[in-house]
Amino acid sequence: MSTRTLSAALVWFIFPVALVLAQQTPPASPIPAASQSQVDCTGFITTSHVPTEIIVLDGANNDFESSVRQFTPSESIYLYSRGNPEFIVGEQFSLLRPAKELFRTTRYSGEHWTVHTLGKPYEDVGRVQVTHLTPEGAVAKVSFTCGPIYPGDIAVPYVPRTIPDYVPAKLDRFPLPNGKIQGTIAAARNNFASLAMGDIVYLNFGEKNGARVGQLYRVYYSLPSLGRWALFGYPSEPRETVGEVVVLSTQEKSSVAIIVNCTRDLNVGYGVELE
Repeated sequence: MSTRTLSAALVWFIFPVALVLAQQTPPASPIPAASQSQVDCTGFITTSHVPTEIIVLDGANNDFESSVRQFTPSESIYLYSRGNPEFIVGEQFSLLRPAKELFRTTRYSGEHWTVHTLGKPYEDVGRVQVTHLTPEGAVAKVSFTCGPIYPGDIAVPYVPRTIPDYVPAKLDRFPLPNGKIQGTIAAARNNFASLAMGDIVYLNFGEKNGARVGQLYRVYYSLPSLGRWALFGYPSEPRETVGEVVVLSTQEKSSVAIIVNCTRDLNVGYGVELE
């Protein structure tokens, strides 16, 4: 066999192999489902007791003692405790605020009742670190905020929140129900109605239903069973997968999740199913 013939044969052998290899997409690598600031500002809905003994009493540079004075990073605030615990210099606290007023405007029929059945909603406000001790409490420096800090905000010991990984993948638009955990997007952070990538949502099931941090749920939309074709005896249309969420934290009856994938805007009230 001549050199030219051998070279041509090798080309015809290697080309299909190279084409197949080129068509194979390498598996996606896991990426964080959320940033640290997103995780620290999710808020939550809980049936558990949230201690309210320590509050933000006031802060520096509030000469007029305004009840709506906003404190921001690097400013100092004053922590007061009704139970007089022993503060420790360097100790960190998370600041919370009841969010019941946030959900008085409903986005779908029955939302107010749904949120009520899941527990009491709280907003994450920020994080502070104790710098000085006083006979009445402590002085703390604001190290991180999700929004304005006000006198009266609740302070609880800071507990770091984990950030689960997420493996991006192409959505299966029309999968059949798989019989796994199902629920709905009961509400959204800041009471948003229209949702997109990175938005925080609250699911109407929690630890007692098997929800765990890091779980991936598909978000689906299905037309009501009494759609336009149901009047003529046709079956309901198939449900459509429109996004995915990853669980960031769980409570007894509810879960906090972040939208990591979507084909269009999502709405509160959409269904979710464990993948």
